[in-house]
Amino acid sequence: MILIFSRANDYSTFEVIKWLNHLEEFDVFRINCDDNNAITFNARNGEFSLQVNGSWINLSEIGAVWYRKGFDWFGGQFPEVRIDDHSRLTTYLRNMARKENQKLSEYLHYLIAQTVPVLGSAFKSDLNKLITLDLAREVGLKTPECHVVNERQFAADLLGEGREYIAKAMSDGVYLFESEIQRKGYFTYTESLSVDSLANYPDRIPPSFLQEKIDKSYEVRVFYLDGRFFAWAIFSQSNNQTSTDYRKYDSQTPNRVVPYSLPQSLEQKLSDLFQKIGLNTGSVDLMVDRENDYYFLEINPVGQFGALSKLTNYQLEVEIAKWLIEHAKPR
Repeated sequence: MILIFSRANDYSTFEVIKWLNHLEEFDVFRINCDDNNAITFNARNGEFSLQVNGSWINLSEIGAVWYRKGFDWFGGQFPEVRIDDHSRLTTYLRNMARKENQKLSEYLHYLIAQTVPVLGSAFKSDLNKLITLDLAREVGLKTPECHVVNERQFAADLLGEGREYIAKAMSDGVYLFESEIQRKGYFTYTESLSVDSLANYPDRIPPSFLQEKIDKSYEVRVFYLDGRFFAWAIFSQSNNQTSTDYRKYDSQTPNRVVPYSLPQSLEQKLSDLFQKIGLNTGSVDLMVDRENDYYFLEINPVGQFGALSKLTNYQLEVEIAKWLIEHAKPR
């Protein structure tokens, strides 16, 4: 059996499962974190059995696991507590129940990781960007100059030095669909910082993550799959709409995307970084400046790769399916 942890609407998960069904006679079981699953389990002495919507899974029967998207796939196992006329105790007990549920979930995923070949991680799907940048510098990767400030004057002083800066979220930023049917939602992007944009802010501002703006020739996206690199260049710099953040897609004049070969020395540094973090897959954002220097920006362990995979003909969904099959066969 191959077990996949994901979200209900993740397109890449559908594509990988289609290839798994095409390539091998494996049972594929998928657990979505946003489905209303009925879950029963029995964990004992380093083993567990799990029943999801009537289907039983034994740990010993799982050949390989892919952590694709989401978190808390086993759901809230504790009933919601409510004590009338005692709001403080109610809040306290609910927090205790959440902690109990978290410890249980951690243990079940720990058992999986200790027993089964795993692609991705249940515990490292949301990396700290600031820590990752520090680790990247430790392995020899270049990164843009970074500042986190909570005073308007600090930001103004940086701009006064004659360099350009961008502002971005320290986490994932805002990404909320109000209505997928109407394609209406709310998003934050990486934006250029200017003196004028600071004018209406108070002296004390929320902590803001600022990076020196790189005068880029092009961007590079990399998909890392357990020692293998699949890279593509995105020529976003000549379009004003996408020059600062290529996610502001221009459907009328799309950015050119081509397969790309990374220097061997850069691959080694990225391999060292993935090993240091403890991940065997993820998407890497890089930028190449006018002097052809590479700058590391971030790693997204569960980033989207489907569209770019097809544009470059890498067919990453096939490669992921093959990895799962190859690692499941010995079990």
